[in-house]
Amino acid sequence: MPALYLFNRRTLLAGDDLQLPSIVWGAGFAAELFILLPYLLFYTVELTLTTSATPNKNDDYFAELDKQIQRMQTEECDNATSGYTDKIFCYLMLAYQAGMAIFCVTSLFYEQKILRLTSLGTPTLGLELRASLGKLIERKMTVLTGVNLFLLMFGLVSTLRFISPYLYCFPKFFWMVVFIMFMIQGLQCIFNITTLFALWRAAPSTSNAIDSEATFYHRHVEHTHQHDDIEMAEEIWQNRCHGCCRIMAISTCFMFGGKNIVSQSTDGGVEKFYGDISRALADYFHGSGSESLDVVPSDVALGFVILRHIQAQRKLLARREALQQPNTSSIRSSPGTSLLFRWVLETRGLDESRISDPDETYQTFSRSLLTQSNPDDYATLEEGARFARHQLAAYTWILYFYEYPLTGGLRLFGRCLKARLACSQTANSGMIQRGDSYERCAMSSDGEIGERAISDVDEMNRDHIVGDNFLHIHEATMLAHAGLNKSDIAYASFESGFYETPYFIVIDREWKSIVVSIRGSLTLEDCVVDVLLDPSPLDALGEKYGFDGTDQYCHGGVLECANWLHADLMKHKILEKLLLGNAEYSDYTLRIVGHSLGAGIGVILSLMLRNTFPDLRCTCYSPPGGFITWRLAKECSDFVKTFVLDSDLVPRLSINNMERLRDEVLHLLARVKISKYDIAKRIFSLSGEVELGDLDFLLQENEDLLYPQDDIPDSEFLRQLQRFERIQQERRSSRGVSRSINLYPPGRIVHLVKTGQSKNCLHGVAGCISCGLSNAGFEYTPIRKENDDFNEIEISPTLWTDHFPNRVCMEIEKVAKSFGIDT
Repeated sequence: MPALYLFNRRTLLAGDDLQLPSIVWGAGFAAELFILLPYLLFYTVELTLTTSATPNKNDDYFAELDKQIQRMQTEECDNATSGYTDKIFCYLMLAYQAGMAIFCVTSLFYEQKILRLTSLGTPTLGLELRASLGKLIERKMTVLTGVNLFLLMFGLVSTLRFISPYLYCFPKFFWMVVFIMFMIQGLQCIFNITTLFALWRAAPSTSNAIDSEATFYHRHVEHTHQHDDIEMAEEIWQNRCHGCCRIMAISTCFMFGGKNIVSQSTDGGVEKFYGDISRALADYFHGSGSESLDVVPSDVALGFVILRHIQAQRKLLARREALQQPNTSSIRSSPGTSLLFRWVLETRGLDESRISDPDETYQTFSRSLLTQSNPDDYATLEEGARFARHQLAAYTWILYFYEYPLTGGLRLFGRCLKARLACSQTANSGMIQRGDSYERCAMSSDGEIGERAISDVDEMNRDHIVGDNFLHIHEATMLAHAGLNKSDIAYASFESGFYETPYFIVIDREWKSIVVSIRGSLTLEDCVVDVLLDPSPLDALGEKYGFDGTDQYCHGGVLECANWLHADLMKHKILEKLLLGNAEYSDYTLRIVGHSLGAGIGVILSLMLRNTFPDLRCTCYSPPGGFITWRLAKECSDFVKTFVLDSDLVPRLSINNMERLRDEVLHLLARVKISKYDIAKRIFSLSGEVELGDLDFLLQENEDLLYPQDDIPDSEFLRQLQRFERIQQERRSSRGVSRSINLYPPGRIVHLVKTGQSKNCLHGVAGCISCGLSNAGFEYTPIRKENDDFNEIEISPTLWTDHFPNRVCMEIEKVAKSFGIDT
């Protein structure tokens, strides 16, 4: 920061973001100057010196040169150059190469100067040292780009004019190098011209790079005119969100949904579906004119990286201090108990004390570990492992081929082949088999009767499987995920819309359960439902379905989906036919299973069905954090069990946590004492998990990176930040009750916490290839947590991948196996 201004237009880069681009551009120019041009120059000079006369082979000094000249003394080259007298192409190429050499030297000088300037100062201090950077880049993008374009056209025209006659005078690799030179020049020109065109289209700014008070928000919503009006900001965010969803839908050929998004734009649905998120984003980023922040994306990324180290420091420091206290000895010696740490949330005023202190340690508290000897813990983990495959199966073919990108097709073919073989073994049975095969089969010694039986089964399939394609790929992959038989399916709906959520009902005979599995967020329509953030009251719903919803709220999008799913169940009456009265499975237990959005829907659906099915159980995997108010989150613990994997973002995702994350990142930026480039070198030189590292080393590293909290130097950014926070607080108060309601994840929570890492070179390779996103080799410990323990977003490389349903399933099964549970 601040943002870099070029031609009086604001860019997405800061003046201290250009180290890596400068190095890359410099490497390209150096390769042209010291590798490609000398090679071209050698052969061009050779041809220039070549004549039709026989060279003097007795001169040892020119012996090697003579060999090269002899190679060019071919009949084709002699004819092309009229006996080596017409060498205009050689002279043109020499002129081109001389011009390129001068251009590359000049460009290297510019890149060196840019690299030096962009490395000066810190993100918030020493900005005047980079004041000349903008003008330097403007000259590079105009004058040097013009020279480069002229040289490119000169070289292209010369080559195309003479390539035919001179083709046989040079080796093939010579022409490949010429092509590479032209390609590099072309890419450089295209990039610079495109950037110039984008800057020309952008609205001019009245601010400059040093005293600018342009905003992070303006980067997203800059329009022909700058608007301070919050309503206009919300409208622009609505249009941007809707436009982004439309582009994603069309660009992916609707593979991940989006048809409803494209069609609803003509039905006035923009405000309905994007109103909540547009208000949240407008509040999250928007200041008010001169009360705004000048922050660019690299500043935010830097803040996240530093915050990860600060969070690790808090954990390690709290652990050390807690273990040094005498009163923790009983906790440490108690079996099945663990010391854990979390942030203490305090209400503060609007003065400078509003700035949080990242050096604070977490509050120490104890939580119970799940142990193999405890029957309740064993049963909880066994249940979680059993139905983890059901939540995974709801994602059908997309996740199946994500898990098995190379072998998925072969696996499905193998299941089909197994089914056919099973059917052939019953050729003389004269009955429909419903066994361990992928398909029901009907065989008889009477072929006509067998075919009629198969036809009857297919007709039955069409009645209870809705929304599948002609290949039945959803059904096939659902069965493959969960290891189910086709005869276990009672009903399945794969249709998806804004509130229409895919789900299936299967019969689990081993556990004597009827399982309703609800899919989580997968399509663009699901993402739109996810951002219906404003809490909806549950008073009327509780009165209708017999639970106490007085003064209780839940996520608005989840409630709409739960209402649709309940209505669909009532329409088909599948559960009543299976469980009520003298039904075949009346002694079975109803279980509702879901992941992410599906987990939230499952909880509300459970509240709606409990009066009808009193023994109902609900198993949630990675439910949304901003989901339900405290009383209901705790009261449903009797029948709702929740599983969360390590640093999963979604169970921590709420407006309060997001605002807290934003404030912490901004406060850390104000404390940075060295340049971004130096920070990057320090951070990325560290290896392994910082949460499992050495506390003393981490304390020293953070001290070298940041000014002390009570000694932050004054800067324009710090003053902007204090003004920005006052406006944010006022705006939050103006939103009313919707922003004062705290929402939590539901049920009795089991948190799989990362507690170790096995030392294996394969695990290290996996982590390196995936840039730290892999969880290979990590060891997890199941710990019971309270619903308000997830009050902070943990910055981790796996904060998003820990939410993937296949990873959640895999890690729960691993932990279950360590308990001796057969999965």
